[in-house]
Amino acid sequence: MKIREDQGIIISFAALSVLTVFVCMTKYADFDLWWHLKLGESIVTNWRFPSEDTFSYTALGRHQFTGEWLADTIIFLTFKAAGFWGLNILKALVLLLTFRFLYLQIKDDASCSRGNGTAAVITLLLVLFAIRFRLFVRPYLFSLPMLALYLYHIARWRKGTSEKIIYLLPVLMIFWVNMSVGAIFGIFVLGVAAFLELIERRSWGLFPVFLLTVLASLVNPESYGIYTLALDLTSDPYRALVGEYQPVTMDILFGSGMRYTLCFQIMTAGSILYFILFRGWKNVFHLIIFVFFLYEALRQVRLIEMFSLVAAPFVLIVLAGIFSRFPELPIRFRFLQMPLLSVVIMALIPWTVLNSRVYAFGVGPKETAFPEVAIRFLDEQGIRGRMFNSYGFGGYLIWRGSGRQVFIDGRYRRLYTPSEYGAYKGIMDSAKEWNAAEQKYGFDYAVLEYDLQSRRFPAHLQNNPDWALVYWDNHSLIYVKRTPARAALIATHEYRVAKPAFLDFSYLEQYKKQGKMYEALDQLNREVQLNPENQFVVLARAYLRYEMGAEYNTWSKNDLERIVSLKPDFAIKHSALATLLSAAGDNERARMELLLALKMDPFDAAALSQVKKFGIAITLPKKGIPGHP
Repeated sequence: MKIREDQGIIISFAALSVLTVFVCMTKYADFDLWWHLKLGESIVTNWRFPSEDTFSYTALGRHQFTGEWLADTIIFLTFKAAGFWGLNILKALVLLLTFRFLYLQIKDDASCSRGNGTAAVITLLLVLFAIRFRLFVRPYLFSLPMLALYLYHIARWRKGTSEKIIYLLPVLMIFWVNMSVGAIFGIFVLGVAAFLELIERRSWGLFPVFLLTVLASLVNPESYGIYTLALDLTSDPYRALVGEYQPVTMDILFGSGMRYTLCFQIMTAGSILYFILFRGWKNVFHLIIFVFFLYEALRQVRLIEMFSLVAAPFVLIVLAGIFSRFPELPIRFRFLQMPLLSVVIMALIPWTVLNSRVYAFGVGPKETAFPEVAIRFLDEQGIRGRMFNSYGFGGYLIWRGSGRQVFIDGRYRRLYTPSEYGAYKGIMDSAKEWNAAEQKYGFDYAVLEYDLQSRRFPAHLQNNPDWALVYWDNHSLIYVKRTPARAALIATHEYRVAKPAFLDFSYLEQYKKQGKMYEALDQLNREVQLNPENQFVVLARAYLRYEMGAEYNTWSKNDLERIVSLKPDFAIKHSALATLLSAAGDNERARMELLLALKMDPFDAAALSQVKKFGIAITLPKKGIPGHP
């Protein structure tokens, strides 16, 4: 029976490994991957550290952080050898290695043997889904197996089962510190263990290892720069505005972010149970690292993955303790326990991976995340000069921008200062700041994000007479400065009526008041042809036609039906189509479209105005969804 139980554990871990690989097979929407790739390419091509910036014109020649050069090199060489498939496989291998080290640590930590195998698999499953939203291919990814390995060796040392092998930690630190700033967490947990050993056992045994590890952390191009960078990031004045550095809020825990943080919450609750009900508070090392990493995770959402690795042994002990209290299965059924768990794990693949609405399963860049077609437009039209760009597009423009230097990108604190980030925000928010920056830097075209959720777009450009919108798709825009040299480009490609106003079409009312609706419609017909897949311009035309009278409703309905299946999807397409379907007498389909609109956005005004007509009872959420008051 022992053989059967061991085989069952192997089967369960095999299923978990398959699930992990599938979880890692996602398309890329990460802004920072691209400049890491470019830095890696520069290192491989030039055989030196790219310590001075050459990718931007705002920080040209300034020192940039290169302490993660080894990770950048590995990432680039992997991409060069196997493309995006290779990056996905690299991510999966790193994660599986992390789980291997984590399992070595937690497998003997439970107070009872029965149920440990099941508890270990479930614990690692919770870790997988707790850190899933942070599985980017960046240098910090390599901190996951390194931290797990450090925790494993420290746990063995504290149990008296590790001796000379502990001196491998300074050697490992040399690699870790050249891959990720996260190396400081290895130094922290080792330092805590060393000081507690001195206090609890009056032993200096770990201090030589700790001191050698600190010295090893200085063996990188930045020397002590990893410490100053970590302090800069954790104390940054704009930390809450940069997605991954923001603190954990109630909305992230229980609102729109709950889909990402549920397993983190479960692991936090499990850890608290360990300290209270299983007397984990007696283990001072566990208590200190739990409090520290939980505090840091709450301060910066990006550290949830580090907390999850630390909390795994605590959760295992709780799960194993719970399972040990269940009646033991008869011998003839006991060997089925792990295979059944394996079936459940495999069933998660179609549910949480293949049909996920949050994560795009596949290989390569996510189609709606980067300005690939916009870059091709720049090349085709020969648009050169000095570029202003959105923060999120900077990295991709460095990688794919045909040598174009960027205004800003994701190397925040590694290159750009808080004042420069603050200036960028001012440029995006204020026409006055835009004009001042234009005079200072001399940029004459702009590549901008146009995203309905974040709305990272300088709305003041809509009415700036000196700039012309010449390219527009469902997620990016190109503006050019009006100059005689660009007169032909502007005459052919400018959007003169449609404006990037985030589904607010009230600006079209002026044409009704001026009696120029037919002239505006002619222009909109031309602008739709510039990019027939641009839903926002098609919606503007449908709105204008609807305002022109019932005789245009069929045309408006045709516009909406053509774009209703296109991505990105948003509520107003369906609520507007419901209005026109109802006017045409197709109430059954109108009701379906209305329900779909309300499901996507319970606050959609066009949908709410129709619910009474269709007898739809709704209950608005007590708190507005992100983007709504």
